[in-house]
Amino acid sequence: MNEYLAKSLDQSEGNHCETIVEHTNNLLKQYSLLKQTYPDIFQNFWLSQDRFNDMTKQVDIRSKDDWRLLEIACSYHDLGKMNLRFQKKVKAGQSFCKGEIPHALLSITMLPIDELQKHYTKDQIIALIFAIKWHHERNFSEIDEKHYEDEIEALKKEFASFDYSKLSFPIPPQEPAKVDSKYLTGNLSHRLSSNYEPKIYDEFVILKGLLNRIDYAASGHYEIESKSRVCLSQNILQEWHKKNPVADWNELQKWTYDHRNESIVVVGQTGLGKTESALRWLDNSKSFFVLPLKSAINSIYDRISRIVFQNKSHENLALLHSDMMAKALSEKFDDEDNFEEFVNEERSWSKQLSVATLDQIFNFVYHYKNYEPKLATLAYAKVVIDEIQMYSPDLLGYLIYGLSEIQKFGGKFEIMTATLPPFLIDLLESNGLEFKQAPHPFLDPKVNHRHKVKVLHKQINSDDIINLDRHQKTLVVCNTVKSATELYSELKQKGVSDVHLIHSRFIRKDRNEREKEILEFGQKENHSSGIWIGTQVVEASLDIDFDMLITELSELCGLFQRMGRCYRKRNYEGKEPNVYVFDGGDKLTSGIHESKQEYDDKRYHSVVDYHLFEISKRALAQVDGYLTESDKLKLIDENYTTDKLLDENCQLIDKVNDCIDYLNDLTFLDNPKTKEEVVNTFRNINTIDIIPEQVFLENKDKLEAAAKALNNYIRREDFLDQTEYKKQHQILVKEKIKAREVINNYLVGIPLYIINKVSKKDRWIKDKALNEVGYNILPADFNYDSMTGLSYNDSKNKNAEIDDDDNIF
Repeated sequence: MNEYLAKSLDQSEGNHCETIVEHTNNLLKQYSLLKQTYPDIFQNFWLSQDRFNDMTKQVDIRSKDDWRLLEIACSYHDLGKMNLRFQKKVKAGQSFCKGEIPHALLSITMLPIDELQKHYTKDQIIALIFAIKWHHERNFSEIDEKHYEDEIEALKKEFASFDYSKLSFPIPPQEPAKVDSKYLTGNLSHRLSSNYEPKIYDEFVILKGLLNRIDYAASGHYEIESKSRVCLSQNILQEWHKKNPVADWNELQKWTYDHRNESIVVVGQTGLGKTESALRWLDNSKSFFVLPLKSAINSIYDRISRIVFQNKSHENLALLHSDMMAKALSEKFDDEDNFEEFVNEERSWSKQLSVATLDQIFNFVYHYKNYEPKLATLAYAKVVIDEIQMYSPDLLGYLIYGLSEIQKFGGKFEIMTATLPPFLIDLLESNGLEFKQAPHPFLDPKVNHRHKVKVLHKQINSDDIINLDRHQKTLVVCNTVKSATELYSELKQKGVSDVHLIHSRFIRKDRNEREKEILEFGQKENHSSGIWIGTQVVEASLDIDFDMLITELSELCGLFQRMGRCYRKRNYEGKEPNVYVFDGGDKLTSGIHESKQEYDDKRYHSVVDYHLFEISKRALAQVDGYLTESDKLKLIDENYTTDKLLDENCQLIDKVNDCIDYLNDLTFLDNPKTKEEVVNTFRNINTIDIIPEQVFLENKDKLEAAAKALNNYIRREDFLDQTEYKKQHQILVKEKIKAREVINNYLVGIPLYIINKVSKKDRWIKDKALNEVGYNILPADFNYDSMTGLSYNDSKNKNAEIDDDDNIF
């Protein structure tokens, strides 16, 4: 019997090549772990597919069949690698062999179709064939059918030599046989959605997605799911009891736990323990906690790690955002061998709970090439969406579409927020989402007069801030980076020394320091005084507590979120207001634009919808004095209805629905985007990470050394001792990760529309070392200061001012 290889020398570990039998058995081991850990994946999938029909018995039968179909897919997916062209390629350590047929196309020729037809429907067999065929994305359009038949014929001899005794097949394979030509048509797996019934396509997606995840885990030699399952709320009470022996769950936390088997929508007062209520709802499920801001994510991650896992969370808790590596390195791993494995597990979603930004989880909505593993994982997961009202209309469209896909495949969601506009509920329902809404908002009767409000009909300005400041902990929130920076500079010029600035236009190293400082300063136990000026980055999920809030008006939800950072969990008894809202007077506040071009030209992009701003300004006109939690919710309920927004000609709802329609159309594209293209598209929208020239010049040696480290490599053939090669490889991997993080510490995100204002000739500073590894350096026209962040110097081009809201990513 021949030993047929599945992995080349360059891909295998040590001095041992992995055979097809070994690799397949590794897959079956991961398959068993997945089935044991989450046995209800397919049952929930079919219940969701048929949720409008009474088909419980059929669901039970199909769910059992699909587990077996997945086992068959795992057993057969790489059998085509026994062909001689692949074996020649893999033994030579090459990536291509002339005349080679993709091995997945040969694998499906060994499926015993006649035997399968005795046990499965035609639809199930089609889904199985396509799951195996497309487990690698390949271009099959140029394959000659006659050449394919010749390769099938040649495969028969290898089939006869293959040792099947070491594999346990659910159904034994047949000798390679010609496959119906219809399975060769089409260029991409996504054509299945238009050529076949949607239910076949959905079954294909979950089979292929789970096969991919199992295959990745087997190839990477890590566990597809961390074995230990933790009831996420089990240690919270224990932690509480250290300070209060009689502490218990409140009404909100009890309600979410009682409805842990449903998708839910919850409104709860700031400071009432929504995070803990979400952890109770998550229970011991596969879980994703999605927040709009990276600073909030880091804060929640640390909080969960400390309270739930007592800082021993590596096995169960993951962090998913663009700065994940820096966080991983800060965990201070002592074991070089385990670090790469830890990073792979984080990236591969193998941990029980992942805390993430929207773009890390929901980019699957673009149905890019090989998106199926993400959706298949979310099919057996619970997803918490915190502060949904903070997302822009396009991102809100992606989110709603994504939640409908997740629910259709069997996953569940919780939307939790302190402010929930009625039009959002209408959008969720009109897009087919099913959920249980709490019968009433959860409010704390003991903390019901936190905010005494004064609305000032004027522009926010430094003189008023100086006059209003009572030498306490004062938070000033602006709508734009430009407005916040100008106020900071003016206060400094007027002799205010104890003033600090935070926004997203700092390089990561400086911004991390500011986030740490504001979190420490904003603790209730900290009795320091001073002024912090910020933007949207302080608006949600940060556990900070200031004595006074001075803010520009954006719109009601944003205002009430900002108010949640002042007197967070305590009543206010003072005579003077502790919240001052500047509504712009006869003018608009910063970042608000009325122009009809705002959706087409980013120069006129309004940080919030202009009509929401106007509605909010009118609603607040008569507010003067205490504004209770129920008063806030009443203002939102009365002013943010779908009918009122439509009467005001507000484009927000139309824009959300336009995004959803666009995503629906993507399913039927012949040429879907690659994942890399999707990442860029998802950040619109958004920003490009650059190194300011001043920062580069000040840190040139350090940055270039890190860039050169990224280009380092070692060759296996240079080592006689393969154990030593493996050791050096592990060291190199960690050195590259550290080098990448060195560079990332000096990056800052800048809106693409600002970059586009600079001529292409002058757009970038050239540096060979950094350019080779994909980093760009901005010219000196963009000034960087460690105290104020990034600004634009060109007085001739006022349109290029950095006058936008903070990037939520």
